[in-house]
Amino acid sequence: MQILIPPAQTDCGFSMSRFKKYIPTAEMLKNNKSLLFLGHHLDDPNLFHLNRRSVSLAFFWGILIGLLPPVPIHTPLGAAAALLVRCNLPLTIAVLWIGNPFTLPIIVPSLYYLGCLVLHVEPIRAFDFTWHGFSHQLSIIWKPYLVGSIIGDLTLATSGYFLVNYFWRLNVKRRWHARQRKRAAAK
Repeated sequence: MQILIPPAQTDCGFSMSRFKKYIPTAEMLKNNKSLLFLGHHLDDPNLFHLNRRSVSLAFFWGILIGLLPPVPIHTPLGAAAALLVRCNLPLTIAVLWIGNPFTLPIIVPSLYYLGCLVLHVEPIRAFDFTWHGFSHQLSIIWKPYLVGSIIGDLTLATSGYFLVNYFWRLNVKRRWHARQRKRAAAK
């Protein structure tokens, strides 16, 4: 006869195990036809585990690559970064979507204005939507946008890394204290 013991109920709040049901398993990705070329590179367990190191690095690389100037290679670049630094691959790809079509109209001008502020350049107020206007203004805005993008991306990605680490440790600490209170109450 097998006795089933229910998991301990704690009121500690956030838990990464709640997200496991949304993250594809290693077997699902290994059996994906479009990912067969990766072969044994998907065998690393850190690519799919949810631990503090793997999640914080996934947030760092996801934010850093997701906020790069809009290029169509964010997903392959994020996957390559996750494979190289051995962080959670599905989470890195999910965080990449911070730079999506809904957020880019806010992100791109913000990074451009940050670059103008750093380079002490007067920002362009009106944008000409003709081909000639675009090619002329692109030669003016590329440098402030690139500088603002590098500074903003590194700042936000580093902040994301440390915030995930902080909240992960805070959650572990809360859970530990809850277990201590539960043990003390049981005595």
